[in-house]
Formats: sequence, C-alpha cells, structure tokens
Amino acid sequence: MRDKNVLAIAMGALLLTLCLVFLIVTLTDAATLQIDDVLKAFIKENYPWAEVDIADIILSDEPSTGQPERILVEKGLPNKTVFVLEYKDGKRITASANVRTFDWAVMTRRAFKKGYMLQKEDVYTALMESSRIPKDAIRVGDQVVGTVMSRSVMGNVPLVAVMVQESQLLKRGRRVMIVAEAEGFSIFAKGELRENSRVGHDVKVVNLDSKKIIVGRLINENTVKVVF
Repeated sequence: MRDKNVLAIAMGALLLTLCLVFLIVTLTDAATLQIDDVLKAFIKENYPWAEVDIADIILSDEPSTGQPERILVEKGLPNKTVFVLEYKDGKRITASANVRTFDWAVMTRRAFKKGYMLQKEDVYTALMESSRIPKDAIRVGDQVVGTVMSRSVMGNVPLVAVMVQESQLLKRGRRVMIVAEAEGFSIFAKGELRENSRVGHDVKVVNLDSKKIIVGRLINENTVKVVF
C-alpha cells in the first residue's frame, strides 16, 4: 500500500513538472511571435526596405505586457541584429535575431548589346534581398525606357546607372509620325515636335494637317504615340 502511494506521488510530481515545462514553452513561443510582429512593424516604419523577414529570435527575458515604449538597434540591421526594447514599467530586454531585408530592382528580360535603346517590355521589377542589389541599382522601370545601353549586359541581371545613358536629345521642329491607337483602329498623321525631348518622354507635337497640338510619347526617334 505504501509503495503504491509513493508511486502515485511521484507520478503526480512528474505530471506537474511536464505541465510547467509546457506552459513555459508556450509562453515563450507566444512572446517570440509577438516580438516578431513588433520588430517587423518597427523596421518597416523606420527603414526604406519593401519587405522584412525576421527569424531565430532570442529574448534576454520575458517581455512586459503591451507594446514597448521605445526600440533601439544596438548593432546590426540587416543580418545579425540586436534590438533593445524598453517598456513603460521600466523593464528593458534585448532581442537578437537574424533579419533579412528585401527591395525592388529593375532587371533585364534578356541580353542586350551596347547601343540598344530600352523599351518598356525589355525590363521587369523583382523583389530581391537587399544585400544582393548592387549600389546605384535602378528601382523604377519607367526611368530606363528610351535610354541607351552604354555596355552589353546579360539577361536577368539588375540594371545599374552606369549601364544606361540618355538617348539623343531631339530638338523642337523635328518631323515625326504621329500614331494614335485605340481598340480596333489606328490613325497616322505627319507631325512636328513643339519642344525638345528624348525617346521615352512625353512631348508636345503638332498635327501638320489639322494644326492641333497634342501630347504623346516619343517611342523612338521618329514616332510619337498617342493613346486614347
């Protein structure tokens, strides 16, 4: 009888220990998940990156309830980073984490030779890890439309500023062809530039038949396209 009581007490103690361990693990996971969201929001609000990924968070202590009053970056960001979180009750903890950041970059769809004039369909934007994006990378695709390759490049590589240059300046008075397109029809008319411009830019042009001035986009050195 005595042996049975001792065994029951031991089993009860073991079960209680397991419950406490499970509770501590659950609380720690919940705190880590909460800190993950807090740190992501902090980075997206204060830094320029488009996306953020945080992993392997290690807390120095249990955080207080509620949002931290202040977050500091002690070292790192991105990559191995140590944050300091200060709470309203005076508690101060650290959170170390592995932070990866992502941003947009303009990529080439295929290989281009030196001297090629880029069109809108020649490039696309891709979300890349910021550490892989070259310095001076171009971030907006419209910025390169009408520019000329200053060197030959391969396909699927980020475009940087030194790879492109402005196309030739086309002067006011240049004769061009005006192309007006809508669904089911196209109209062609002779025109003349009313201001200096470059390929890829919007420009004022006069229809030499109707004398009407309209605005279109220079899609190459000889054509202004108007879209309804």
